[in-house]
Amino acid sequence: MEGLHIFGLSHAYGDNQVLDNVGLMIPSGELVCMLGPSGCGKSTLLRLAAGLEKVQKGAITIDNVTVSTPEMHVHPEQRRIGLMFQDYALFPHLNILDNVTFGLLDRTAEQSRARAMDMLEQVSMASKAGNFPHMLSGGQQQRVALARALAPEPKLLLLDEPFSGLDTNMRQSIREETLTVLKHSGVATLMVTHDPEEAMFMADRIKIIGADGTILQAGRPHEIYYHPNHEFVAKLFGMMNRFEGTVAGGRVETPLGSVATDLEDGLAVQVLIRPEGIILETDGTGQDKIGGALVEVTSSHLLGHDNIIRVRLKSGGHDELYVRVHHTFEVELKKDISATVDEEYAFVFS
Repeated sequence: MEGLHIFGLSHAYGDNQVLDNVGLMIPSGELVCMLGPSGCGKSTLLRLAAGLEKVQKGAITIDNVTVSTPEMHVHPEQRRIGLMFQDYALFPHLNILDNVTFGLLDRTAEQSRARAMDMLEQVSMASKAGNFPHMLSGGQQQRVALARALAPEPKLLLLDEPFSGLDTNMRQSIREETLTVLKHSGVATLMVTHDPEEAMFMADRIKIIGADGTILQAGRPHEIYYHPNHEFVAKLFGMMNRFEGTVAGGRVETPLGSVATDLEDGLAVQVLIRPEGIILETDGTGQDKIGGALVEVTSSHLLGHDNIIRVRLKSGGHDELYVRVHHTFEVELKKDISATVDEEYAFVFS
């Protein structure tokens, strides 16, 4: 298979086991995100794929060529890979054109310049070819780093938190531009991030790595978000509302309504509900009509298109709940507010 293939990778620093039997496959043209909290082993996995660390257990192949096992190690410069780091690592004493041509050692000067200018054109930085890195903004430096990484036509591109140094508005536009360039290049790409929104936007597939260095779930972004198979995975994508209950007849009762589950009857479980999974009704008819619970609003915070609202069950007995609603929801004008659950955003775990 062309692209990256990792088999049963385990790695430890002394007594600290950071990766445990990790497997990964990235075909050419696909972008896979490793998503997990800081310290879970994401960057270690990337360093192993790059050849910056030696494999302790397992194997790594790139385009069907084995590059790492415990017995053999191909050096990074011989792996046909491109690297992008958090700080972009541009050479401050070289101008932008020379930064991009730096790794094109197997071409003539004319060929190197033509290839570098072509890549700078793709990232809309050709006009800055004579500038030096300190003359560029963070977003412009990121574009140059991407051009440099792709210029040698690598078999594999490795991205280590590439957008973490950008402000929010710049991050969104640079992500879109980067994704367009990567899809055009057709290179297999492994990206590590701790930002769930970034992974959802960028990835063809996401692999969730837990704090113990194991893969908890892998799949398309839609599958990961709507069908988490682990409590850790569900909570990774933002705040959750939590209820406890017992399975009866394939359902679990909560104050906001019942939720379906395939867990066995009689099992004690927890129900996690995303803020957008709580539906507020404000027609004043109360809980009997819609089968939910009466709530009172304790605070409301505008987040652009949405509001995050905190509500308290009038019946008491639970912590405050977080609800995401459209920005036009005017809580101060309503008296009777009822809450129900949308099962698409509710998850049951033992």
